Amino acid sequence: MNMQQPKRTCLTELCPRLATASQMRELDRRSITEIGIPGAVLMENAGRATVDAMEREFGPVQGKGVCIFAGPGNNGGDGLVIARCVHGRGGYPLVLLFAQAQQLPADAALNWSILKRLNLPCMVLDESVSVASSLEQANKELFNRPVHSVVDGLFGIGLTRAVEGMYLHALHALDSLAKQHACPVVALDIPSGLNSDTGQVLGEAVQANLTVSYGLAKPGQLHHGGPHCGRLQVVDIGIPKKIVASAALQGQLLDQSILSALAPRTSGTHKGTNGHVLILAGSTGKSGAALLAAQGAIRSGAGLVSAAVPAKLLSIFASSLVEAMYTPLVASSNCLSAADHGLLATLCRGKQALVLGPGIGTAAETAELVLRLYQERQETMVVDADALNILAANQDVLARPGGPRLFTPHPGEMARLLNQPVSQLQADRLTATRKLCQLCEKSAHPVVAVLKGAGTVLATGDDRWAINTSGNPGMATGGMGDVLAGIMAGLLAQGHALWEAACLGVYLHGAAADLLAQTQPYGYSASEVATALPHLFTTT
Repeated sequence: MNMQQPKRTCLTELCPRLATASQMRELDRRSITEIGIPGAVLMENAGRATVDAMEREFGPVQGKGVCIFAGPGNNGGDGLVIARCVHGRGGYPLVLLFAQAQQLPADAALNWSILKRLNLPCMVLDESVSVASSLEQANKELFNRPVHSVVDGLFGIGLTRAVEGMYLHALHALDSLAKQHACPVVALDIPSGLNSDTGQVLGEAVQANLTVSYGLAKPGQLHHGGPHCGRLQVVDIGIPKKIVASAALQGQLLDQSILSALAPRTSGTHKGTNGHVLILAGSTGKSGAALLAAQGAIRSGAGLVSAAVPAKLLSIFASSLVEAMYTPLVASSNCLSAADHGLLATLCRGKQALVLGPGIGTAAETAELVLRLYQERQETMVVDADALNILAANQDVLARPGGPRLFTPHPGEMARLLNQPVSQLQADRLTATRKLCQLCEKSAHPVVAVLKGAGTVLATGDDRWAINTSGNPGMATGGMGDVLAGIMAGLLAQGHALWEAACLGVYLHGAAADLLAQTQPYGYSASEVATALPHLFTTT
């Protein structure tokens, strides 16, 4: 079969990078020590870029009050620069410093001294000063005018323990002030109270309307922390591109730039050049799962899609999706059975991608078949749903895939695979996704794990990882995962590499739902998401 396709742009060249807290601190350090950019310059750039972002989102600060909650670190120093910039643009800043000035880091201390020489209104708060009374005084003295926004500069990306004491009072006061004046909250780098790497709420966290991320996006902004971040804007603070490039960051942010990895089709393209997918899915009462997976494969552009189905269900499939081809499994009565292993082995040959699992159930005869196919078949396989549940009960087999494997668990399935509570893996979704890959680390075949959910996480066995930005709450309905499995298989069949197909599939799936959400926020179906997929493809 001629599988030649136009040259695609490498995925690693397209997607923005993500940085953990330690990686971001290292980028800052190297910019200062190796390139010679003073830390005060990076802080100045951060503050000015934040005010630019504030004005883009919420209009000019001129003539309006801006209250800045500044903490004891460099995040607070960024807030001090913001105060000066707001003043320079005709606004009325008020700084509430939750630290002793003499304890500030050098760059933050420099900006504090500038504010004092400018005689800008500042209040120093510590454990001996009532936060509530200070805010009351601030309201009386400064906010006899419209309030533009409240700025959260209490903690940056380094926070790793629960907020308590004076700072917890500060979080409450910040929220109260924003509600009192009906104004937005702007978080610097990440809302205070969130873990920058996991998005976990450390006790309590600021609810921001806008988060301005410095240099690169952080994983915690896209995990559970997403709802706390509001709208996310990533701004350039002057970290040189060569420093970022040389850091070899493995994390990627999946946004619309990934669509450039979809190569345009030539005039000579035909169904034979776009690959053949085989769907192994469905059982009595769950035929819809197989049909949805087939729709996903077809709508993602696969040239041919076949499905092997229990013979009793053939009429349902043949009349429901006429574009696919079906092979009845005579020995499989109500579910896929190991008795049809020989026929299935023949059907797998020549296929560029397999989908195994949606709606198959976990009957003993099905489990036997799944375990054999998983270990024997060299074809690239998307492993989903009940196939994952079967593997979870057979961990020794999980570690012995017969070929490249793409796992697509939701949190419940992942919990069974890792033998840990859902709450534990959800607290650190990236670590959980990596652990699934590590279960296959002795295998000679590549694996990719995809932990579905808001901010879907992807990881490989060679330390690459990504977080998706597309999708919306309207996707919380049955069948979405079946369509995703089919999309990924369709992309694999068309020649995309395992990692690329996973990343593209996840983004396309969410982006198609986002198209629907523009007119119907929820209530659309999984099949409608599949139908919306072609609208994302272009001819250029």
